Amino acid sequence: MREFQVNIDEDLFNYLEFLERTRFIKNKNEALHRALLLYKKLSMHDWLPEIYRIGENRVIIMDRGMLLDLFESLSEVEIYRAGSSTALKRKVLKPEFRDINLTQKGNWPLVLNELQNLGWGTFQRVEDEIKVENSAVPST
Repeated sequence: MREFQVNIDEDLFNYLEFLERTRFIKNKNEALHRALLLYKKLSMHDWLPEIYRIGENRVIIMDRGMLLDLFESLSEVEIYRAGSSTALKRKVLKPEFRDINLTQKGNWPLVLNELQNLGWGTFQRVEDEIKVENSAVPST
């Protein structure tokens, strides 16, 4: 493991101490490690003020309530149609998905990992089913 020293302002230092005191983190090193992993996972090195990108895609940060309002205004058929057309478009536009048969269960982790990275929830494959936790959208 490599080591380096970081200088931060008083406000950030106080925040780190607050996180330690409330046991949200074990120590300041863990906070930096977790922050950098998230920075890398979300491709934050490509972010500009008010423009957030993950790979080739621009992403938006939306309040969950706004998203729920949007879903409540659509019928189940409209939601299914929108999801199907979006999935097809992503399959065509994303080179890493083009030659992959996403109906094969062995390939599901590719899509589930992408959904998880984009904040749609936590996904786990359990035999022939997908377990969803912390879903960003209502489920029945």
